[in-house]
Amino acid sequence: MTRRRLAHAMTAIRFVLAILLAVALLAGPVAAQQRRTVIIWFLGFNTTQPPFDNVQARRAVAAAIDRARIAAVDDNLVATGVEPPGCLAHNPSARAHTYNTDQAKALLAQSGVKFDEVGDLGLWFLSLLRQIDVLRRELEILTGNLSAAGLQVTLREFGNYTAFDRIATLPVVKMSYWGIGWDTVSCAQGTFLEALGHSRGDFNRFGYRNAEVDALIDRARTAGDRGTRIRLFQEAEQKILDDAILVPVWWWIQR
Repeated sequence: MTRRRLAHAMTAIRFVLAILLAVALLAGPVAAQQRRTVIIWFLGFNTTQPPFDNVQARRAVAAAIDRARIAAVDDNLVATGVEPPGCLAHNPSARAHTYNTDQAKALLAQSGVKFDEVGDLGLWFLSLLRQIDVLRRELEILTGNLSAAGLQVTLREFGNYTAFDRIATLPVVKMSYWGIGWDTVSCAQGTFLEALGHSRGDFNRFGYRNAEVDALIDRARTAGDRGTRIRLFQEAEQKILDDAILVPVWWWIQR
């Protein structure tokens, strides 16, 4: 595929993903041309089932993922947190788990999980992604990272996100590679955290329940002061990153 055709393909796929995965661009008084799509892509864990009901096991895998290499496949921004640049609660100081294979081994030892005894771990992704060269390459790198960490991974596909919703916290799902998008106007007023990390979040497909995170997000939503809102959202984001319910991989912001 030529670079030009690839660029066209990626433009098309991102448009489709922005519709399928995300909150669609909201109609309102702001002109459509002022709205730009922003996407976060990540590796997510089913926190309700072994082995990833073990936070140390999730942290070990998070440290085994070469996010910079995956993001570079299509020249995306390396995601250092949940909230992308330009969004309300973006925190340049957010501390996601960095790629460090030695640390991954140490965390795995602390977890007590023996992946060689766990057996096959399904990594689920949207079937549509198999048709896109760069996203196939991302999956190759990701599965290579997971295999190097000692995981036995089998790629599994779901046809759409409604189908994935039905199985996301069942034992058959251990990990998933997907993302959500929004528009820059809306994310300057709200957060991805609310959809991904709150126990009642529309896109919390991780089975994640943390009363402290819920309380921080709820307080942030009702805070009258913008600075307080941002601080509370950022505290919630860091707790989510520490709990490693997902591994932020890349951000894409429409130019």
